[in-house]
Amino acid sequence: MTSDDQTPRADAAPNPPSGAELQPAPGTAELTPPIVIQAAPVSAEAAPLPGAVEGGSVEHRAAEAALPADSSGAQLALDPTPAAQGTADDPSFPVIATQVTEPGQSGPVEVQAVPAPFTEPLRALFGEGPSTETDTGSTPSLLSSGAEIPASAPVEAAAPAPVAPVEAPLPLPVEAPSTPVTARLEGISDDLEEEIYAPSVTAQGPQVGDELAGWRLTADLGRGWFRAVQVATAEERDVYARPAPLWAELRPHRLLPRVSAAGELTTLEPLPEEVAPIAPPLQPAEALGHLTELARLLFALDKQGFSVTDLDPQAARLTRDGLKLRFPPRVVRSGETEQAAPRDGFTPPELLAGEAAQPASGVYVLGALLYTWLTGQPLPAEGPSPSLLGAVATPGMPQLLTRMLAPLPERLSPEGLLAALRAQGAGPLPSYRVIARTTVGLNPDRPVNEDSYGYTLREVDAEGGRVLRLRACVSDGMGGMAAGEVASRAAVEGFLDSAQPELADQIWDANAAVLAAMAGRDGGCTISGIQIDGDRMRLGHVGDTRAYLRAEGEVRQLTQDHSFVAAMVASGQMTPEEAQVSPERNKVLRSLGSLRQPQPEYVQTLPEPLTVRPGDRVLLLSDGVWGEIEPGRLTAMLRDEADGEHLIDRLIEMSLEAGAPDNATAMLIERGR
Repeated sequence: MTSDDQTPRADAAPNPPSGAELQPAPGTAELTPPIVIQAAPVSAEAAPLPGAVEGGSVEHRAAEAALPADSSGAQLALDPTPAAQGTADDPSFPVIATQVTEPGQSGPVEVQAVPAPFTEPLRALFGEGPSTETDTGSTPSLLSSGAEIPASAPVEAAAPAPVAPVEAPLPLPVEAPSTPVTARLEGISDDLEEEIYAPSVTAQGPQVGDELAGWRLTADLGRGWFRAVQVATAEERDVYARPAPLWAELRPHRLLPRVSAAGELTTLEPLPEEVAPIAPPLQPAEALGHLTELARLLFALDKQGFSVTDLDPQAARLTRDGLKLRFPPRVVRSGETEQAAPRDGFTPPELLAGEAAQPASGVYVLGALLYTWLTGQPLPAEGPSPSLLGAVATPGMPQLLTRMLAPLPERLSPEGLLAALRAQGAGPLPSYRVIARTTVGLNPDRPVNEDSYGYTLREVDAEGGRVLRLRACVSDGMGGMAAGEVASRAAVEGFLDSAQPELADQIWDANAAVLAAMAGRDGGCTISGIQIDGDRMRLGHVGDTRAYLRAEGEVRQLTQDHSFVAAMVASGQMTPEEAQVSPERNKVLRSLGSLRQPQPEYVQTLPEPLTVRPGDRVLLLSDGVWGEIEPGRLTAMLRDEADGEHLIDRLIEMSLEAGAPDNATAMLIERGR
């Protein structure tokens, strides 16, 4: 029988001999050395041995040496007999190899050690052994023949039994499911389940629920911003919880929120009458109008030496005062690098490459914002492509976006962006309202009104885009001189009709008109004139008429008085209060009609054009108004009076109430949108 024969006998008895039947009887002599019993399967087709035991098949084979244990069978040892019996080296000492296969099993089974009653058959086979006392009735013999075989006689090895073909293993029984596999079990979903693990790294920095400098953080808005409630007053604000933000150093701007320090926090003042964030997609005109406002902010920050590197696309809000930013833009000093988390689709490529920020970096940020406003989709993280920008179906927009989102060397600068927007005719044209009043006053020595005023409003639509141009001026004829009203009228007409692009040259054209009108007679006038192109205002001024600007809730005087008392105040020889009541207050040091040739710096102008935003006001006054009203009260009226008509009427009334010793003229230019 071979170890490869693993097939059980088909006719094997169902019950193998129990372990109790194979236990040695008490007092049985022990054999020395151990007898090795090896269990192995027997082929189902092997012929049964003569001494087959019920419940199994047994094969006996004598060998000249002990068989080693095989990995496919069990190795068993009998207790040794006394030393007189002999040793395993004795060739006459028998070794019994027993292989047992139980019915229904495919492998060997463990067989208990052979008990003492087997000694008789062994004696018959191998000769006389040591005498033992045995209870022969305890266990039946496994041998049916008692023939004696001399120990010295050679024993032929048993022929191996025929090997039965290996049958395929029986499949394990599978119990059919009680529920069809296509049926949905209760509580089981086909959806993938997502399990969120708690972070393994301890959170850094301020967290929701922390209380800092009297503010309790209630919501994390990202990138260092929190919504917070002041513990003492329950006031709610946006706060920034990272130290020393660079944007806190920016100069005040109409679009920027007002900030204040609160210990470790930087708090933002709430926006007035806040509306929801701008929701794209927007109409092209509206998107370009908002972009123009942001481009001006970008230009102003560039003048301060800052470059914009990021802007929250949800920060732009519309309020009653126009466009406002809920959060300030992130800035860095131009030429420096920064280490900050990028924003997909908005961060300029040069910053992603670790290069220094440039003024044009902010143009890329605005270009990404414009694309979002026009399409309703953010710019892809990989950046723009010609096909992507060409899909923006608004004439001129693909070209503008291409210039804003170009690589850094070809990208527009902040100043170039403003020029491109003006050429594009960006946004709706602003609207202005002009309100003016004049009076001859109450002085009987002034029979005619020597003040003059005028304005023109023109709109031009050409290849460079639509242009709205407003010119306005107030002129005061020189009292006491002949034909002062002629001089002021000529100055107004000359200024309004001038074709010169610069304000100083326009004033000199007005001076030439005065000289021509006076025809050699003595006379002259003062003048304060402005020109607004779209929303950019320039100023030209000579004399003691005045121009004021109300912007962002603040009032400031734009002009300097070219008068005797103003020079005395500037030199410290007179206080402003003394100048207000001085009898010399009407003496002017500069006027039109007194010079025939232009002189440098004779005409006062602004170093840079000013931006006139929705709600801003420009007030032009002759000295017959501002000279009769206390300066603080005049400033408060211009700042706080909501109705422009009422403001102008009230200014004229107050000058009359003060006696109106001079002609009085007031003109208000107010931007609507």
